[in-house]
Amino acid sequence: MKAKTKQTLYLILGILGLVLAAVAKFLPAQVWNKAQIGAVIGVGAGLFSFGLVKWWVERWNEKNPEIVKQNEIERKDERNQLIRSKAQALSGEILHWLLMGGAWAAIILDAPLWVTLAFVGVFLLKTVLDLAFIAYYQRRM
Repeated sequence: MKAKTKQTLYLILGILGLVLAAVAKFLPAQVWNKAQIGAVIGVGAGLFSFGLVKWWVERWNEKNPEIVKQNEIERKDERNQLIRSKAQALSGEILHWLLMGGAWAAIILDAPLWVTLAFVGVFLLKTVLDLAFIAYYQRRM
């Protein structure tokens, strides 16, 4: 897709998000309840922010093609990919154990049971995903 077309689509998306948020804000309360209005305003604000930022990035990329080309080369470089993978693995491991720390803190602070179970559930989900990816990559490599 051409850069100008992308820019136009992102700008339209941003404007659409702004319109959606404005319509939800000024919609009579009989149409939707407060939670629905809040959700629509949030979606509209998210679309507006996403569209505006992506539009701005596309414009910047168009004005700086040499920097974009250099960044693309660095992104595809094997050494940088390895560094990025190791950093992500380490940060995932740290977050993994912070989840258990959160579960222990919830137990010590006598938080509701669902809070503790949520921490443990996410911890177990991360553990299962780790094991699944290990098995996948052992077969692939």
